[in-house]
Formats: sequence, structure tokens, C-alpha cells
Amino acid sequence: FRLLAQTDKDTCSNFSCCSTDLTPSGVMISHVHIKNEWMISYRFMNMYMSDLASGTNLENKEDVFVNYLMVPEKMSMQMHMLMAMYGITNRLTAMAMLNYQMNSMDMSMYTMNHTHGNTTMGSPNHSMKTNGLGDTKLHVLYGIVQKNTCQLLISLGASIPTGTIQLKGASDDPMYPNTHYPYGMQLGSGTIDLLPGISYLYQRNQLAMSGSISGTYRAGYNSYGYKLGNEATVNSWLSYQWLNFISSSLRLEGNYSGAIEGHDPALYYYTEPSTNPANYGGKRINAYVGSSIHFKKCLRNNRLGIEYGMPLFQDLNGIQLKQKYVLNASWSFTF
Repeated sequence: FRLLAQTDKDTCSNFSCCSTDLTPSGVMISHVHIKNEWMISYRFMNMYMSDLASGTNLENKEDVFVNYLMVPEKMSMQMHMLMAMYGITNRLTAMAMLNYQMNSMDMSMYTMNHTHGNTTMGSPNHSMKTNGLGDTKLHVLYGIVQKNTCQLLISLGASIPTGTIQLKGASDDPMYPNTHYPYGMQLGSGTIDLLPGISYLYQRNQLAMSGSISGTYRAGYNSYGYKLGNEATVNSWLSYQWLNFISSSLRLEGNYSGAIEGHDPALYYYTEPSTNPANYGGKRINAYVGSSIHFKKCLRNNRLGIEYGMPLFQDLNGIQLKQKYVLNASWSFTF
């Protein structure tokens, strides 16, 4: 990326003036852009979950069936995102993100063997799939400190509820006939959410290090009488440029998410764990390893990145599927 505007002999308006942008693929905010500079990117995220847990302990399906009619077996969440950043001034950058989501969950249903009175749990025999436009996010970034080797910026954003919270099962759905799907299968929050953040980045020669704190504050309840939990995320990463065209990164991410407050009156708490608002949120620590290819001649100013993450620690609220891995991939172009 071209991220430099020289404001005087000793100071750069953007710190990444002497080397390539080394930000990992899964990090959205790390720097501001110079005046009139654009950055367009496409990003893909795939998250896979399986195995029931409560707190830090695994849950037995037979025990979950004591209170619920169904138990989840696995879930996949995919997201395609288009992001644009524009340098309004050398310190102020605007950013917009649009995303398309695809969610899938497989479940086992409670059945009774009438001859012997035993509960039968075979292979997953019910599935839900939803897809569509998610919530739109708008940010402004401001560089408080901008020097040759470091940058401190603050960001403030808003999440606009363009993702629907009205998805329902088909008329022949055995569990959700013309009824709202659970909270986690909807595509948005239904509320306008505030997205504050602060980030520090140090880069010298081939080495870059960063730390950031960001959050999501739900300003109110949506039209169905609930709101998703507030969130706080801490990110720390280290990246090194091994060759002129390739870099590698390590990243630690800690996330706290609160349980859902209120409830959708169309959902019965004990249909399955994901219809219970208490079974959302928790604490997670993930570790990521990634790599990026930086094009210098052909496709100049383009960058391809990939990042793979696995959880180191999970403490979940109520009964949920454990996160197994996260895959991030990105393509970006600066002009």
C-alpha cells in the first residue's frame, strides 16, 4: 500500500511510509489513509462450531435433552464483505462495510422409543439455513499521533440494522413452521449499535506490532423486544516481512460478549438452546497465524492475505456450540 504523505522533513502523515502494510487479514482497522487515497477490499470469513459446552465444560447431549426438544450438532457461519476506506484528510479516514451472510445449523431432535421408553439420538435430522445482507457498518478514523514509526488512532462507528431479524421457517418446517428462527440464525441485531475503538501501531523496517481495543454498544431494544449483548474485543498482533513480496503474522484476540437481554415472544425458550437468550455470549481467546502476498510489479498495490485461527480458551454463557476454527481471507487494492 502507498500510505505516506510527507508533511515535513521529520514526520510522516501516515507511519507506514517506509514499508508495506503488514496488517493481518482478520484485522479491519489499523491505520488511516492519506488525503484522497482509496482502499477497496473484499474479505471472506468462515467460522465453524461443534460440540456442546457450558462454561468451560463439555455438555452431554442426553443431559441437554432433559430441558430441550433439540440439540445442535454443528454450525457454520460465513461472511462475504466489501469494505471501502477513503482519506478525507491526512488524519481523518472514512470507512464503510457491507456484508452478506450465510448461516447453517444441523440439529438432533428428541424422539422416544415407545417400546422401551428410551431416548433416541441418531444422526442430525433437522437443519436450518439462512442467508442475506447483514448489518452495515460505518466508521470514521482519526490519527491522534502520526510519526515515522508509530501511529495512535481512535475510531467511532455505527452499525446500521440492514440485516433482517424476521427470518422464519417454511410452512412445512417441523420445528419452526412460519415461526421466527432463533437469534443466532438471524442476520442482524435490529438495533443501531455504537462501535468505539482505539488502536496503536508500531512499524519499523520489516517488523510491525499493534494493540487495539474495540467495542459494540447496543443502544436499545429492537422491534421484537430484545437486544444482543454488548461486546469488547482486545487485539494484539506481530507481523514480519520475510521477503519483498511476503509477510507472516501472529495474532491474539480476546473477546467478551454479554447474553441477550429481553426475548422474542415468538420463540419458546426450550425448543433448543439457541432459542434461550441466556445461552449467548461468553469469553473467548483465539490465536491466529497468517500470511500475505504483496504485489510489487504486476497488480501493483494489490494484496492477498489469509489467516487461520483456533480458540485457546472458551467460557460460554449457558449451553452453546464451541468454536472450532476461524478462517479469514482478503484481497485489497489501494489507489
